[in-house]
Parts: sequence; structure tokens; C-alpha cells
Amino acid sequence: MNATRTSKFLGVLAGSVFVALLAAGCSLGTTDSADSTTTLPTVTTSASASSETADAAEPSSTTAAIQSAAERYGTETATTLAPILTNADTITTAGLGPVRIGQLIEEAQSEAGVELVAASTGNETCRYYTPAAGASGASFMVVNGEVVRVDISSGPITTKSGYGIGSTKDAIKEAFGSKIQESAEGDQLTYVPVSDGDKNMRVIWELDAEGMVTSLRTGRVPHVTPKIGCSGG
Repeated sequence: MNATRTSKFLGVLAGSVFVALLAAGCSLGTTDSADSTTTLPTVTTSASASSETADAAEPSSTTAAIQSAAERYGTETATTLAPILTNADTITTAGLGPVRIGQLIEEAQSEAGVELVAASTGNETCRYYTPAAGASGASFMVVNGEVVRVDISSGPITTKSGYGIGSTKDAIKEAFGSKIQESAEGDQLTYVPVSDGDKNMRVIWELDAEGMVTSLRTGRVPHVTPKIGCSGG
């Protein structure tokens, strides 16, 4: 009897141990599976975070480079604004964009938003100034400190109506009709305003042998009339 009870007791005990081990085994597998599931997003998130951190570091690196350049070239250069006067401005009887006939050179420079550099030739009575940037091919004839003429010798700048270097004589004459005077030699077209306020102003196109515009200018009579400015003082 005792042997039988002992045997049963041992059997129950063995069964309990087996169940306990089996339960422990399922719990380990689930835990591993759960850890694996949570670990993958964690690793991915961590990698993503690292990537984001690296990406976030890129602008900082770029910013640092810009700051270094600013320091290298000086604060004034780094903070200089773009010129107000650009190739998008057009010629009228009033001038070129914000620069107007009749302005003092200091006022013209302020309006242009860019340095107007004096030519090495000429004198205080008559001298040309060119923009340091912005409007390519443009120059301003200044007489006794006052802007009296604007010349366009190259580049894309045209009149307000769109006639500039490369335009044809026929197109200009057709556009302006009786307001255009053609030189006897056929190498120059002059726009003559009809309004009293502009009666002393002119827009002039110089032409080549084929009747194509090679340069243009606007300004006040008599300064605008000669092909070469400052030639007569």
C-alpha cells in the first residue's frame, strides 16, 4: 500500500513537474516572440532616429559652412542685398527702371540699390557710371553730378515696348509710326514724344547696315543726341 501510494505520489509529482516545465517553455517562447516583435520596431525606430539625426545634422553642417563663408568674406559682403536695378528693368523716356533722368548720382545709386562705378575716363563735368551688378550693358552719363542719359550697349535690356539690341528697324517703325524719325543715313531711329512733359526727351536706337539695333539710349536733349556721350562735354 505504501509502495502504491509512493508510486502514485511520484507519478503526480512527475506530472506536475512536466506541466510546469511545459508551461515555462510556452512562456519563454512567447516572451522571445514578443521581445522580437518589440525589438524590431525598436531597432527600426532607433535606426530611423539615427538617420533623422544624421539628416538633421546636414542643414546644421550647411549652415555652419555658410556662416564660415560669411566670416571668411566679411559681414558686409554676406549681408549685401540684391540690386534693385536689374536686367528686368526697361528703358523709357524717364530713364531705366528706378534710375531717372535728372537724379543726382547719389540718389540714382540709392535707387539702383547697387554701387555705380565711375569710369576711369571723363571728368567731373561729364563722366559715365556703370552698375557693379544687376543691369548688364547699362551705363549712365552724368553731367555736373546729374544723370542726363542712359546707354545700353549690350545685354537683354529693352524699351518698355520690348525693342532692344537685335530688334529691327521695320518693327520699331511699325510700332511707333509717326513718332519715329529716321536719320538720313538710315542708321538711327529716334522716338520723339508728343507730350509737353517729355518734349526734351528722346529714345534712340543705333542700327547696323542690315537695319538691326546694335545699341540704344534714352535721355535729355542735347546730351542724348551724339552717338558717343561726353564727347562734347
